[in-house]
Amino acid sequence: MVELLYLLLPVAFYAGWRASRKSLSQSQKQQRKLSDNFVKGINFLLSEEPDKALEVFLNNQDIDEYTAETYQLLGNLFRDRGEVDRALRVHQNLISRPSLNAEQKQKAMFLLGKDFFSAGMLDRAESVFRELLNDSSLSRRVSKALICAALRTIYEQTQEWQKAIEAIECYSKNNTENSNTVKSESKKLIAHYYCELADEALHQGKLNKVDDLLLKAKKSFKHSTRLMTLEGDIAYHQKNYKGALKYYSKAIKEDTRLLSMLFTQLEESAKSTANIDILKSDLLKMYQKKKDKSVFETLLILAKKYNGSADIDALIAAELSTQRLNIESIYRASDYTINSVNTLDDKHGLLLVNQALGSYLNGVPAFRCEHCGYKMHDYLWRCPACHEWDSIDHA
Repeated sequence: MVELLYLLLPVAFYAGWRASRKSLSQSQKQQRKLSDNFVKGINFLLSEEPDKALEVFLNNQDIDEYTAETYQLLGNLFRDRGEVDRALRVHQNLISRPSLNAEQKQKAMFLLGKDFFSAGMLDRAESVFRELLNDSSLSRRVSKALICAALRTIYEQTQEWQKAIEAIECYSKNNTENSNTVKSESKKLIAHYYCELADEALHQGKLNKVDDLLLKAKKSFKHSTRLMTLEGDIAYHQKNYKGALKYYSKAIKEDTRLLSMLFTQLEESAKSTANIDILKSDLLKMYQKKKDKSVFETLLILAKKYNGSADIDALIAAELSTQRLNIESIYRASDYTINSVNTLDDKHGLLLVNQALGSYLNGVPAFRCEHCGYKMHDYLWRCPACHEWDSIDHA
């Protein structure tokens, strides 16, 4: 509760200052009461009695622009701490105050919507955000872009992809920055949503809708790897392995992270079209260009299963002796040299693996702080992260 204390102390000071500025005795009493209430609330917070503190704060009759802002922050802190019920009480109390102007109520409503979302009450959060979106007098503090972004998050959670498309279009249209980055990211998301709809239609057997949805995804972002993968999946399930191989290859050239997910379909498509050697050649060129370890590992798996080549053997020798590979890559390389027909003799292969392991170990921290987990290469008396003494041990 310390952060709440720092938040509310200035308010107590402000209330006391207001009391000192008033000349009428009745006003002085009211302002002193306000100040006393804040001090009382702070005492409850310090005593770890947040519910009693809330009763004090929320029963204050006099809330102006300054204190309303503080109450909003108070509610946000409760929500960030996972105490959503208390956050809801704070923001609902604010909305019910007749002394708040329209701008302050709009901000409190937006925060209330965030509270409902955090509590998992998505329908109520949507209702609050929709009500705000339909308010023609929206202030700059609660922009349409901000509300549409919140609605998009809800629709992603509920998997209402058409509504998510409308929300992201609303966000992009009303974003004051209107930058190329915002537009680009919005188009990428819209492509994802259309792919989700296409995937649903595919599983429901509504093939007539799939092509139309994929066309919309392509129109939004033609370089979408999600779109290429889905097109590959459709071709694969239709046993159009040549088409599947084309789409999958195109996707992994754009994003090599997809290799692990697509490996089975990629291998089967290449094998069914007698293109394993072409696939290995493409992966070899891709690795030489991008130096992506996942490409290297996939290439070694294929080389072991379907025979390697002089180019692959030369690549393995060069990488093991000169590159800092991860354990997975070293394992795949050693597995290939041991179990496959290749130009590397056992002694030479073992030497290369030994060199690769040495390079790997040189990059691994030897020591670790038992207090905070910070890793380091050399022994230190005091941890540079948490500053504990004598807490360093072997990693």
